[in-house]
Amino acid sequence: MTQLFTIVLAFILLIGPAVSAESEPPQIFSRCANCHTTAAEGQHRNAPPLAGIVGREIAAMPDFKYSEALKAEEGIWTRAKLDAFLQRPNHVMADTKMYFRGIVDAEDRTRLIEWLATADVPSVIPPRSKRRPPEPVTPAKKSASDLFRACKGCHNYAKDAPAKVGPNLWGVVGRPVASFPGFNYSERLRKRGGVWDVERLHIFFTEKKTFGQGVHLPFRMLKEKEDRDTLINFLKSLSHEG
Repeated sequence: MTQLFTIVLAFILLIGPAVSAESEPPQIFSRCANCHTTAAEGQHRNAPPLAGIVGREIAAMPDFKYSEALKAEEGIWTRAKLDAFLQRPNHVMADTKMYFRGIVDAEDRTRLIEWLATADVPSVIPPRSKRRPPEPVTPAKKSASDLFRACKGCHNYAKDAPAKVGPNLWGVVGRPVASFPGFNYSERLRKRGGVWDVERLHIFFTEKKTFGQGVHLPFRMLKEKEDRDTLINFLKSLSHEG
């Protein structure tokens, strides 16, 4: 009895795990479904349909543009050849156009190949993915008060108010750069010259500033033109330009 059990066990290990033919696709097929269908001939996505591939001549679908590497292959897709190819396609065929890293698990490959070899593979076009793409998120439009909040800690903005850490921003639009009375400006700003017009403010709000006096450390760069327009229009309302 023990000897019989040993023989049976050795036979099972030799032939590998038994895989039953099922009409439902194995879970591993989800990794194929974004490019392949199991539909009738002529219905493909980015790659040829897989129905009937076991026993089919390699690169045989007439309406599909195969890579030169596949067209150079001879013979048919046997189970063994599919198993080797699916394990690491780019290693088996360096010039393949198939951007797929492969199926490492031998049982997954066997289950997939045996399912594709059955006569009752459903002739359907499976969904590309069961996961729904996320809904596009439209960023909320920022108000002038939201954008100006970062300025309040360092700047006054009422008419005739004194400077704080930074100069008063009342009347800044149209005012010469580094010209608020009595404020000790950084050398960088004193050398800048010109006036704070709309164009110069757009440039200033997108500059990357190094650490030091006059760097606007708590102020983040305004990358969006819409945000810069909103803030500049608010600053204009604080001056004779408004």
